[in-house]
Amino acid sequence: MRKRLNPATLIIALVALLMLALMLSRLGIITLPPRYDPLVAPDLREKPYWLTDTKLKLLDIDGASCSGALSKAGLEAVLLPPSNPTKACHLEDTVIMSRLSTARLHPEQTRCNIEARLYMWERHVVQPAARRYFGKPVTNITHFGSYNCRNIAGSSHLSQHATANAFDISGLVLSGGKAITVKRNWNGNSQEARFLHEIHSGLCQYFNMVLSPDYNSDHEDHFHVDMGFWRGCH
Repeated sequence: MRKRLNPATLIIALVALLMLALMLSRLGIITLPPRYDPLVAPDLREKPYWLTDTKLKLLDIDGASCSGALSKAGLEAVLLPPSNPTKACHLEDTVIMSRLSTARLHPEQTRCNIEARLYMWERHVVQPAARRYFGKPVTNITHFGSYNCRNIAGSSHLSQHATANAFDISGLVLSGGKAITVKRNWNGNSQEARFLHEIHSGLCQYFNMVLSPDYNSDHEDHFHVDMGFWRGCH
């Protein structure tokens, strides 16, 4: 009777093989396909797979890789110069976001990695869900912005908005003009409510912190997402 391989042992072996392949590729001994190289920026157009989360982390720390990934996906992604609009709030690796894969937005300055993660959410979560629920794509995403040099409400700590490392989504507009808003449609069991709950869950795949109307009254009309240190899906 053959002994079954322990799942933990298998995972360790796979990680070791990946690290070996990565080292050999850096030495020029083998060529590792970009899709399987954790040090190569992700193709945002590809459906998420087991390395997606690791690859997205590259975009969080490297603005050049992030702008390159957005450009490859067909978006204008010019990194703005670092700036200090106020003494407390520093902006770095930001871009002007005006559209994602299909949907458009009112132009907003935000961190490049926020746009990249929103792009993947809109392409791989929002659009498929909109077609299933309504038979139409989302053409616009409405929002309350990204950069706002302020503290967290009721706190002395700076908000993630203070560095444009956050974004507030208030609703979506379908082809044909039907508007779905977090404030009006979140509660209940309507088709619109189920759609909003599904795409809210999708946000949690891409962002460290996601807050909805279920979190508190300050978020009754929007989804807050950010890439701060703390993690949560509410």
